[in-house]
Amino acid sequence: MRLARKLRFPVNRFLASQSRVGTAPFFEPSDIPGIRALSENWEAIRDEAAAVLADRARVPALGKVSPDHRGIAPTSSWKSFFFTGYGYQAKANRARCPKTAALLDSIPDLVVGFYSIFEPGTHVKAHKGVTSGLINIHLPLSVPARDLGRCELRVEQDYRSWTPGHLLVFDETYEHEAWNQTSEPRLVLLIQVLRPMHLPGRMIGRFFLWCIKRTSFVQDIRRNIGAE
Repeated sequence: MRLARKLRFPVNRFLASQSRVGTAPFFEPSDIPGIRALSENWEAIRDEAAAVLADRARVPALGKVSPDHRGIAPTSSWKSFFFTGYGYQAKANRARCPKTAALLDSIPDLVVGFYSIFEPGTHVKAHKGVTSGLINIHLPLSVPARDLGRCELRVEQDYRSWTPGHLLVFDETYEHEAWNQTSEPRLVLLIQVLRPMHLPGRMIGRFFLWCIKRTSFVQDIRRNIGAE
């Protein structure tokens, strides 16, 4: 992990230079192959997620599942219900939401997929992601009634609200933060996919992820969610 941190910035510069979708804080959903199926089937995903949201007291905090996230998720207000991560599958969670799991399996180059729940009062402070080799995608499923500025995502100086069924696609290596200052929970399906890149970038990006998969960053999550 120490070696990965040392290599992070030069590797990210190279991966960004290899991008086939350019470099920007946000992308159009059409830039990313295969994710249209999520927005087309968002109501089916929402219906499965409703049972998880109703029983969210049993959904673990992200900081408990992933100790490396405690810096940005120090409280239990950000919860995570994992389906897949770095090739590992959370079979019990997938069995509870089979339609969602099947749709995730159809996404090309999927790396991570989970329901992300923001309880009222959640604030994920400003931070930057690990690698330019990944693209973040949010499929909003349950969003508090619009209240300007109280439930938003900021990437650099661009502020976006979540709208059910409408995909938000962004590069997490730009500074970003998110918050829910309403009295209702916010639920999105959060996935990460490999960035579309030219061949040299794909090779380096996949090798970098192969290294990350073998670190405690991923192995702690695998153990904590019982994934195989």
